[in-house]
Amino acid sequence: MDAQNCEKGCGKITKVEPTKIKGIKPNRALLVFKFQGPDGKPAKSRIKVIVDSKDTLHPKIDVTGTAKITTTPGNHSLKFIANYWYSVKMDQVSLKDKTTYDLFIRFEAKEIGAVKSKEKD
Repeated sequence: MDAQNCEKGCGKITKVEPTKIKGIKPNRALLVFKFQGPDGKPAKSRIKVIVDSKDTLHPKIDVTGTAKITTTPGNHSLKFIANYWYSVKMDQVSLKDKTTYDLFIRFEAKEIGAVKSKEKD
């Protein structure tokens, strides 16, 4: 994966290891997301995860900004959306069965005032 420009947020896989958590269904990959807001603090709510442009998930995120989901193995595109922040896309993420992927997702704030104001000075 090439280095991304994080000006508008970015996502990267930080660790890959066999899944050790019990109770994960067979033929599933476990994704562990760590969400960070523009202020460098954990992002804890109102984040949507869109898998392959069709499945929209609202993961339960803990106080550390961590959320877990499982998905089928294969190549997937992931998109992360939060209000007032740029969405983050990860294309062609290759996932294997019985494997845990740690992903770090950093959001950046959209510029407030980028839209021309109609008010007079």
